[in-house]
Amino acid sequence: MAEANGKPIVVAIDGSEAAWEAMDTALYLAGLIGRPVDVLTVVQLRKAGYFAFIDRHLKVEAETYSRKLFEEAYERGRKAGVVVRTHLLESEKDISEAIISYLEAAGPVKFLVLGSHGHSFVSRHLLGSTTERVIREVTYRALPVPVLVVPASAGVEEK
Repeated sequence: MAEANGKPIVVAIDGSEAAWEAMDTALYLAGLIGRPVDVLTVVQLRKAGYFAFIDRHLKVEAETYSRKLFEEAYERGRKAGVVVRTHLLESEKDISEAIISYLEAAGPVKFLVLGSHGHSFVSRHLLGSTTERVIREVTYRALPVPVLVVPASAGVEEK
């Protein structure tokens, strides 16, 4: 297994095919350079009026989904021989803000790997809004974090 020390490679996943391709790329690169992979997923908290129990149920559902993502991430890391560390982030604002806050607090990272898009229809045709915002904020805040965007190959015809 790759060592657990040194600057980690960070990858954000949401369960989309593009995110798993980003995860596989991060694992491959981590195996080459002997780094751990920190896997992020974000639970976006939304208020549902006066009914707090709705918020709690939605949060529990999102956390359960995140645990399934992490189980898959651990399994892929085990197969690749790479140490995988998971981080469940929460945000009341934007998913990209949670990722940026993590990068600001985490200390040095080797680089951040993101899929080119997520689940939504529009994001499958353009650079994903979360990916675009993370790139913009990393640049704007002058964070010393290179960002690797992995294009999704699902549905792309071979030439």
